[in-house]
Amino acid sequence: MKTETRPELRAPAEALGRLLRAGAERIPMADVAALFGAKGEALEKARARGDLVVRGGRFSNGGAPIVAPAGRVEVEIPDLLRGSCRADDSGWSLAFELPDFCPRACAQIAFFRKCFDLREIRATASGLTLDFGSDLADRRFEF
Repeated sequence: MKTETRPELRAPAEALGRLLRAGAERIPMADVAALFGAKGEALEKARARGDLVVRGGRFSNGGAPIVAPAGRVEVEIPDLLRGSCRADDSGWSLAFELPDFCPRACAQIAFFRKCFDLREIRATASGLTLDFGSDLADRRFEF
């Protein structure tokens, strides 16, 4: 797992955690996109998707698919996101339903395009983890 220091992700991670702990029924997709450092056009596309609808420990969001550059990878958001969520004093998580209802990170490696499905986003007071189910793709962002 690759680990980076990204203190700028603390504020969006804490804000999303507060919403989940408060039992919010709607969470702006732009708030989720901010966890990936989305800016400009990518953030506007996320905003246009509307909100994650949260009920009974489950979430969903539908809209136009999004493909956005994020450094050396492209992030792909399918037309429907769906999964489970939890939040408590120790942190929060969004776990996506695989394989059709999750974001993907895709990279061009030589002549091949390799994509990894995002299984879960987990946050604690010290950092944010993106779990792709592969040590090659997993990321930990320490605040």
